[in-house]
Amino acid sequence: MKACQQTGMTLLELLIAMGLTSLLMLGLFHFASAAGSSNRLMENQAMLQDQLRVTRRVLARAVRQAGFNPNPWQTSQSINPLGEGTVNSHNAGSDRLVVKSWSDRNCFDNLNPVKNTEGDPAFHIRESAFDVSNDGHLTRDCRYGPALSDMTTQIRRQGLVPGIESFQLLFGEDTDANGNIDRWSLAQDWGEGNSVKGVRVGLLLASQDSVTDPVAHIYRVLDETKSTRADGKLRLNAEFVFALRGADR
Repeated sequence: MKACQQTGMTLLELLIAMGLTSLLMLGLFHFASAAGSSNRLMENQAMLQDQLRVTRRVLARAVRQAGFNPNPWQTSQSINPLGEGTVNSHNAGSDRLVVKSWSDRNCFDNLNPVKNTEGDPAFHIRESAFDVSNDGHLTRDCRYGPALSDMTTQIRRQGLVPGIESFQLLFGEDTDANGNIDRWSLAQDWGEGNSVKGVRVGLLLASQDSVTDPVAHIYRVLDETKSTRADGKLRLNAEFVFALRGADR
C-alpha cells in the first residue's frame, strides 16, 4: 500500500505569492488614491463655478437696479445710484461697492409693509454695500428706509460667497453725454456720479481644497496685481460688466 504524499507550497513559492499580492495591493492603493484626487479636483472645479455664478447673480441684480426711480418725473426722488461708501482697497486689498435704488422690497426681499395711498407696498430706498471680509467672504450690508436721512440697517456683514481673494471695480463714464461709455475710472474718480453708466467687476476666486501642484501665481484682476501663495488651490479669474438700470434719467 502506497503512502499518501502531502503537497504544499514551498517557502520560495510563499514568498513569491506574498510579493505579488503586495504589488497588487500597492497598485490598487495608487489607483484609489488617484481616483480620489481626481474626484476632489472635479468637486473643487464645480464649486468654483458655483461660487462665480452666485457672485455674478447677486452683483448683477444689485447693480442693474441701482438708481431705479419708480416715478422718474418726480426729480425729488432721484438718487445717485452709487453710494459715497464706494471706495478702492477698502478691505483685504479689495474694493467696496455701494448701490442705492428705490424698491418696494426690503433687504430681506420682503414686500414693504408700509402702504402707499393706493394700498400697494410703498417704495423706500434700499442701499446695499458689498466688500470682502478678512476671511475671504463676499459680504453684504443693507439699509432700508423712506429717505436717506431715515435708514435702518437690516443686514450687517452677511457672508454671501466664500473663497474671494480679490474683488476689484472700475466704473464706466459717459463724459460727453452721448449715451456711451468713454472711459473706465476708479471709485470716486468719476466727474459726477450720474455720469457712470456701468460697473466692471473683476474677481479672483480660490477653491476650498489644495488639489494641484503647490506653485505660486500672479494674476491681473482689472487694475490690480494679485500674487497667490503656493498652496495648491485652484483659482478662477473672472471679469464681467453690468449696466446701471437707473443711469439714464
